[in-house]
Amino acid sequence: MIEVVLVRHAQPDWEPGGLAVDHPLLSTHGREQAQALAEALAGERFDAGYTSTLGRAIETAAPVGERLGIEFERCSWLDELRLPTLEGRTAEEVAQFFARARARDLEQWWDGMPPGGESFRHLYERVSGGVEALLSASHGMRIHSNSGFRLWRPPQEDRRLLVVAHEGSISVILSRLLDVEPVSWAFVRFSSYWAAITRLVTVPIADAYAFSLRAFNEIEHLRPLGLPPGGRRG
Repeated sequence: MIEVVLVRHAQPDWEPGGLAVDHPLLSTHGREQAQALAEALAGERFDAGYTSTLGRAIETAAPVGERLGIEFERCSWLDELRLPTLEGRTAEEVAQFFARARARDLEQWWDGMPPGGESFRHLYERVSGGVEALLSASHGMRIHSNSGFRLWRPPQEDRRLLVVAHEGSISVILSRLLDVEPVSWAFVRFSSYWAAITRLVTVPIADAYAFSLRAFNEIEHLRPLGLPPGGRRG
């Protein structure tokens, strides 16, 4: 059996000093969420941990790694959808930018956010390729070649993997491993809260294994901190 535990990073501080930054670190509340996450996972064992290369994911993983005694490998394929620079803009300007982006036709969403943002097509290819390479090269899984579906042959021994990433990259991992048709709004379909926990596990099906969604957007560990509205930004 392979279990993949996916965690969205904790709340970032997108506008320190009142102006936007492209690569924020965690807010004070976000650091509290990361500590609560570490407490929630304290009784679990993981064979490997992975995080994106972005500061908000690395900061979220840090107390978890300290509590569980695991070292996280940083993977650029786990990074969030790359946006055009919003550095130095006000909160109102940022809100207007995302409102315009959301108002476009859904087919245009595949092209990313103009001007110059990464396309969702590229994000899907980047993350899908990354997670499948990780499972096969590092954890002994093989894609079942004769099924016509995205089914797997897992290794003999059980493995538990912990991934700390972003709403966009997590939505692609879920789409790929659950064999769900890709859509340009996967991050809406699989929207999760900051520092929320999602769990996938392999289950037998015919002569192969499929990934089953066993938990989505677990947030009980965050309720003592309060739950302000989550944002759309990765």
